Amino acid sequence: MLSQRTTGGASSRPRNIILAQMPEAEYASIARFLVPVDLPLEKKLSEPNEAIEYVYFLNSGLISTDALTTKGESVEVGVIGREGFSGLPAFLDQPQMSHAVLIQGPGSGLRIRSSIIRDEFMKGGELRSLVHKFAYLQLVQVTQSVLCNRMHEVEGRLARWLLTSADRMESEELNLTQEFLAQMLGVQRSTVTVAASAMQRAGFIGYSRGKIHILDRHNLAKVACECYGIVCESYERILKRGPNGSLIYV
Repeated sequence: MLSQRTTGGASSRPRNIILAQMPEAEYASIARFLVPVDLPLEKKLSEPNEAIEYVYFLNSGLISTDALTTKGESVEVGVIGREGFSGLPAFLDQPQMSHAVLIQGPGSGLRIRSSIIRDEFMKGGELRSLVHKFAYLQLVQVTQSVLCNRMHEVEGRLARWLLTSADRMESEELNLTQEFLAQMLGVQRSTVTVAASAMQRAGFIGYSRGKIHILDRHNLAKVACECYGIVCESYERILKRGPNGSLIYV
């Protein structure tokens, strides 16, 4: 893991892909405002209709964006790994959002006041280009989720989200309870239990004490609905391996 220090040269850059890819001068202008933070499971990064005070850049872990009903019911519409950050509306001069944003996979990152990072974004440098690319990937996820939640069966949707979460976390081990999965998919817990049990019996996943381990990615991908492949194509087109093997936006 690369150092999380926020000063110095390229060797001290965070693992977050956007921060790591910013030109040295741009990064230097915000580095002193970046605060390292631990991001435990279910930590809320922003609440619906409340001001976005901070933007969180992930070095590791998983952010979940959930659409909510007035009754408090929710369904997940997008996930974010170290390719991005929370609080995108703040870059667009929107001080709040209508969705809940929380940590779905524990990790760490860097926090910065939204006003500071927005000022840098408005300068029109490389940060603006990187944010636009990240925003596009989020749009792909959210729009595909609308179709997925309306048209596809629970088993395919569950396989899709397990694989997507693993991709963003860069880990085949996920801290996801069945209750959380039910909330994520907008279904009853018993429905998730049936689908997850079938996958476990088939040897695609292992499940124990709130931890899911993807054992057979190839066959789990066959179970996943077509939305997984559609979203993956966009990520693979925009996020590629650089000369040194690190992920970069292209």
